[in-house]
Amino acid sequence: MILLGKGDLLSNQFGFDRNGFRLFILCPARRWEILLGKNLALAPLVLGLGLVLVGIVQAATPMRIDLFLATFPQLVSMYFVACLLANFMSILAPRPVGAGVFRSGHQRWIPFVFHLAFIFVYPACLAPMLLPLAIESILEDLHMLQVVPVCLILSIAECIGALYFYRFILGLQGQLLQAREKKILETVTSKAE
Repeated sequence: MILLGKGDLLSNQFGFDRNGFRLFILCPARRWEILLGKNLALAPLVLGLGLVLVGIVQAATPMRIDLFLATFPQLVSMYFVACLLANFMSILAPRPVGAGVFRSGHQRWIPFVFHLAFIFVYPACLAPMLLPLAIESILEDLHMLQVVPVCLILSIAECIGALYFYRFILGLQGQLLQAREKKILETVTSKAE
């Protein structure tokens, strides 16, 4: 829910830069590094809120320690997969944001449709991050491997896989950003109404 709540901020990373986006175009940094910096800038907020909520859930309805520990790699996996989706949205469908407000200016139809589709695709792309919990639940129902922390082991493996996947796709997104940066600049510096 936190990722969905911060989805607008994540999916319009350059809209909030407005004229500051020129700095990104002129700087010699590789484009994937710019995307990585933008993603890591929001990580303390999103992951911090996630940790607070996990702590509240653990205090209210305690989980087994292995399931509790499995939530941390799941949070990281979900965050970086969400960042990949948000990077695509920021590059392909940027929206101008007026100074001093946190809402988009005039909406064009294509970015609007992209952002609407994003709301529906987003949960489906994050759902595989819950597979370790589902696998452990199925194995427990079949009375197999009850003493092995399957969810924790699979969550750590999934987190490592998600980070490698993130790093690979981030390079491709950097190339896409470089190809579309002038169009993004034109969009985010347009007068937000």
